[in-house]
Amino acid sequence: MSLKKKLMLTMIGIAVLPILLLGSFSYAYFKQVLLMDVQQSELQHNNQTIYGLDNFFLSLEKISDSLLMNQQLTEAVERTYSGPAARVLNYQDKQKIEDALYRNGYYLDNRIDTIAVFPENSDMFYYCTKRTINPDYDVKAESWYEEVVKNEGALTLVGVHENKLVQPRSAADTEYCVTLGRSLHSPGTSRLLGIILINVNVRDLQKLWPQRQGDSQERFYLLDGQSRVVYSDRPGEIGQPFFMPELKEGVTTARVEGALCDILVSESAHPGWKGVKLIMRSKLNQEIAAMPYITIILGLVLIGLAVVVSHFISQIITRPLQDLYTKLRWFEAQKNGEDFQENQVEVKGLSSSYNSMIEEINNLTMRNYETQTRLRKTELLALQFQINPHFVYNTLSSIKWMAEMQGAKRMVTALGSLIKLLQFSSKNDQDMVPIRDEVLFIKDYLNLINLKYFDKIQADIRVEPGTENCGTLRFVLQPIVENAIYHGFSEFKQPSQDAAITIDIRREGDRILYEVTDNGKGMTPEQAEQVLNEEHPANHLSFNKIGLYNVHTRIQYTFGSQYGVRIDSRLGEYTRVRVEIPAHVYKEEEP
Repeated sequence: MSLKKKLMLTMIGIAVLPILLLGSFSYAYFKQVLLMDVQQSELQHNNQTIYGLDNFFLSLEKISDSLLMNQQLTEAVERTYSGPAARVLNYQDKQKIEDALYRNGYYLDNRIDTIAVFPENSDMFYYCTKRTINPDYDVKAESWYEEVVKNEGALTLVGVHENKLVQPRSAADTEYCVTLGRSLHSPGTSRLLGIILINVNVRDLQKLWPQRQGDSQERFYLLDGQSRVVYSDRPGEIGQPFFMPELKEGVTTARVEGALCDILVSESAHPGWKGVKLIMRSKLNQEIAAMPYITIILGLVLIGLAVVVSHFISQIITRPLQDLYTKLRWFEAQKNGEDFQENQVEVKGLSSSYNSMIEEINNLTMRNYETQTRLRKTELLALQFQINPHFVYNTLSSIKWMAEMQGAKRMVTALGSLIKLLQFSSKNDQDMVPIRDEVLFIKDYLNLINLKYFDKIQADIRVEPGTENCGTLRFVLQPIVENAIYHGFSEFKQPSQDAAITIDIRREGDRILYEVTDNGKGMTPEQAEQVLNEEHPANHLSFNKIGLYNVHTRIQYTFGSQYGVRIDSRLGEYTRVRVEIPAHVYKEEEP
């Protein structure tokens, strides 16, 4: 080992040991301090969210106070309707009450979904909403109705539940809401006159806090008094019991779904209501890791400066030769696949490394020349074997014209079908084609196949009107028909029996359905499953290398796993191949 290396290692050791000890202590200390600061900051933000929620509920309570003190509303629900004009008077009161509900409640806060009054003196109820009301709604069937009545006018905050008062936006949609309920009593007799409900959709509650950005490392939950989820970043959890119901206010740490998380809990003024924020510890570590690493970086900078100074002094004389020798040694190590080890310069070693480099450069030059020569020969051979497809089409068209002049109609038909097949197959820039082109292609294919089988293949092609303009993948039908011919009809049931293939193309809902049925020898369920799950080598008689496995995987790759190919077959009787793809009108700009 050279003197320069010994000095550098000694200086590095003296500098590194104290810095490592100080850095380890500083990292642990600053990490804990900054972690607590970040946790308290996030908890404060969570407290602000719950504070905004409490203020919102307080404003709704004031709205309900104004409705309870509305004399017109009290007189209407206290009135007894009888006689011939009872129904008319009831509807007049309904109009007045709903106007009061709008002016004194619904108009004041756009986050209110519905305000409704359910009187005891009438079979109708009064409401104000922009939604479609459910006329069959029975408030007394709700589990919380008795609690609202029991509180005798005091505010009852009902936790998350299904909103049955209005019609859902869609049949598959279950809407959840929270309800502020108050019972209405007669001022003189304290008799129950009805109840007032203010419904707030849980979707509108998120207007109370800033818009949350999608973050897989952070989740927010709003829980009601029964520890059910009122709001969650995961909509599927709304209305469900929370998975950690016994949480206390403050900061706790636990593992959630296998990850270490900090759980920040803020309690509402309403008993049992909480705001819970789950933050993965890995995210907090990212936010607090800067300061400890800055300390480490500063220590490394100091070490680096000491190394640079000692290295600079030793390099003043030997720098030029040392640089050259280092590069040559690195080149040799890379060439031989060895680990590079930097040594002090030696004249003998420098000469040997230089000669080795020159020899390697000469070898590389010769190999590059030989490679370029072989490449030019390969390009020439490729040009010699290349045939223009238009030349093939024109030549076949000329042969077709000569056959037509000689009256060979069968040959004319066969050549015409062959030309169309080649033209269809050469459309490499299109993967989607209209169904009518796919049907014309399979007809031309069957024309050519029947040359070999002397018209023994009888095909019945039925296309439902309107489907011919829908788009489909190319080469969907041809592999299925080819499989029926070369495998299904390899052994006819009787020597004189014709092979029959039925192709049915129709639309069912939002899907296009192909059914290809043959009366061939059929296959077992195991064979049918193997055909779709394993790729088989192409037959030497095949038109192309696309098989049923390829068709199935292409459809699922293009349209999704809900589409594809299914096979129904009975050994010795038939095989039916069913293909499903989505239905959409073909457009020329489709890829």
